[in-house]
Amino acid sequence: MDQTIAVAAVPSRNRPNGTVILLVLLVTFPLLALLVLEQSRVIDSQRLLIQQLNSDSQQLNAMRVREAQERMKRSAPSTKTPSAGAQQPSTEQHAGAVPETKKKSRESKEAPPAPPQEYPATRPVPVRKAV
Repeated sequence: MDQTIAVAAVPSRNRPNGTVILLVLLVTFPLLALLVLEQSRVIDSQRLLIQQLNSDSQQLNAMRVREAQERMKRSAPSTKTPSAGAQQPSTEQHAGAVPETKKKSRESKEAPPAPPQEYPATRPVPVRKAV
């Protein structure tokens, strides 16, 4: 009788050898370096843009302040101009007179300061408490 012995063959695994891994690394590392350089260039340009926007914002705020001061100067003399028959207040102060405090109280009554402008998202939300 013939004896046949069946031997199971060991399946070969598809393992990449060292040259394939080296080739992949040699291709990916330069690409990653280019990516990092491009990102640093983009970050620098964004930093420059933010600095320019900040300076523009400061200039715009300065212009707004100047315009508000000019409006206040223009409106202040027109409201305080005396009528034709009224006497001009004297520049000399008497010992018992206090004209400056009266002026300040009149000015505060004439034009109350404008409330600060808030963004809706920054306003605190009212909370009801159970009593």
